[in-house]
Amino acid sequence: MRKLILIGAGLNKDLMTLKGLNKLKEADIILYDRLVDNSLLEAVNCEKIFVGKTPYRPGCSQCEINSLIERALLENKTVVRIKGGDSSIYSRSLEEIEVARKCNALIEIVPGVTAASQFVAKLETALTARGISSGVIFITGHKKDVELNEAYNWKAIVDLKMTIVVYMGIKNFMKILKLLVENGLHEKTPIAIGEKLDFEDENIIVSDVENLLNSNFDIRFPAILLIGEVVKFSKFFKNSITIKNERCIKCAN
Repeated sequence: MRKLILIGAGLNKDLMTLKGLNKLKEADIILYDRLVDNSLLEAVNCEKIFVGKTPYRPGCSQCEINSLIERALLENKTVVRIKGGDSSIYSRSLEEIEVARKCNALIEIVPGVTAASQFVAKLETALTARGISSGVIFITGHKKDVELNEAYNWKAIVDLKMTIVVYMGIKNFMKILKLLVENGLHEKTPIAIGEKLDFEDENIIVSDVENLLNSNFDIRFPAILLIGEVVKFSKFFKNSITIKNERCIKCAN
């Protein structure tokens, strides 16, 4: 059947939905990313092609991925495109959907658990909270062909006083914090960083913006940043915390 199935696989096999697991079985070919748990693919007997990317390193381009999808669809195959997290957030899935439409293929999308949801679960807090944060803003720390200071209306982001989640912000996270402060974010605003979530060397850092700006701290890939008052309600928000590898900097009071 000429069909494209987009599946969000969460951050580990336990976060994969039952629907996602069932849809894997329909595949004639699976295109999978670097952050997909390989154990999810072991029980599926079909062609599997790794198309993962690593930041700032050579990898499979989106054009190459689109070509693989198009070729398989024109052969009347069912293509499963499986990605870590949720396939609708910073995953370029719309480009792949457009390829399927040009091929007159059926399209099915299976949502997944995005990194922001998994991170707040680990922190034991929430993305929104009545009287504290009425919404969430997702931004990326990497925008092609656009200077970071021009990528967003930073003052508008700060003025909304909502929880800010930064995906793919490793390289520019210090610049992002400086831009937010320059546009009115209080330096004592709490921040949490989730490094390598659900890997064996997972690391969680909870501090405030000022503390991070005054440090020489480097973030390891993959990572997600959570900025806002909801971080204060995390189980980690106290004078000191214990995390793996003892990479914690001084934490906020």
